[in-house]
Amino acid sequence: MRSPSSQRRLIVLAFALPIPLAFAEAPAPPPATPGANASAGGAGASPAAGANAKATEPAPSGPDGDVDGDEPEHAPPPSPASKHPAVARVATVTKDGMVRIPGGRFTMGSDDTKAPPNERPSRVVVVSPFWIDKTEVTVGAYRACVERGGCPRPARTSASCTYDLGDAMLPVSCVPWTSAHAYCAATQKRLPREVEWELAARGTSAIKYPWGGAGASGCGTAVTLASEKTQRSCSGKRPARVGSRPGGASPYGLHDMSGNVEEWVADWYGEAVSDLSPRAGASHVLRGGGWLSLPSQAKTTSRNWGSAREMGPNVGFRCARDD
Repeated sequence: MRSPSSQRRLIVLAFALPIPLAFAEAPAPPPATPGANASAGGAGASPAAGANAKATEPAPSGPDGDVDGDEPEHAPPPSPASKHPAVARVATVTKDGMVRIPGGRFTMGSDDTKAPPNERPSRVVVVSPFWIDKTEVTVGAYRACVERGGCPRPARTSASCTYDLGDAMLPVSCVPWTSAHAYCAATQKRLPREVEWELAARGTSAIKYPWGGAGASGCGTAVTLASEKTQRSCSGKRPARVGSRPGGASPYGLHDMSGNVEEWVADWYGEAVSDLSPRAGASHVLRGGGWLSLPSQAKTTSRNWGSAREMGPNVGFRCARDD
């Protein structure tokens, strides 16, 4: 039997030992979020179904059907950084809400046999330096163009169209390609080329998502459907305010290159990456997925399409300009 003094020494020694890793504080998993009960078209969708699917009206998702408010009351926290490999950040110049992309050589598309056919095969492309908006074009910015007479007012094709929802920081949605083109021209910019958009989203590394992770984040880094097996959106019944997921920024610091709204680019749609920038076509390219898209349809390589009349609530844009 140990003496009282020996027991005291053992107690002191025990408290001096490091706390086991198992007792360290761990982040709680993101809570389940209410969202839209809707499906969305995505990369690889056939042209016969894609545009109509994107415009599907989301069902009320909150317990009281309230359509006010931008996101679910308890927005999920960013996912732990350990789940996603750190992406190499690139030092950039920012001016007037735009980021200068230095350009360069990178591999566009995917050689993953599980990737949709329209992402394959990969190809090496060279892109000159250019500028691109740090965020998607907002309701406030687009409204200013309408009031100047430079842009047509968006049609209200859905209750989820953002122009009339009273929040200037939401991405403008329900805008057809022609209106997106008109806005960019009215602001001395242009729509980005598809190769420019992908370089801005992924940098020169072959990363599946802008933040560098191998998979979607469960709403922590991108505003899409909450998972591959649900119709609930990470943002309820509308997209989120631009830049609301800073942890999902691209290597160049651009926000919402995955999710929130799909983004028009300048190019006509070609079914394969090897058919980039055809001279004519029946539809234009949409990139990045949106709040009604599956996470797998919001990768840096995801490609979708929209006809000239496509103006659903999942569709928006950002602008670019030459260096």
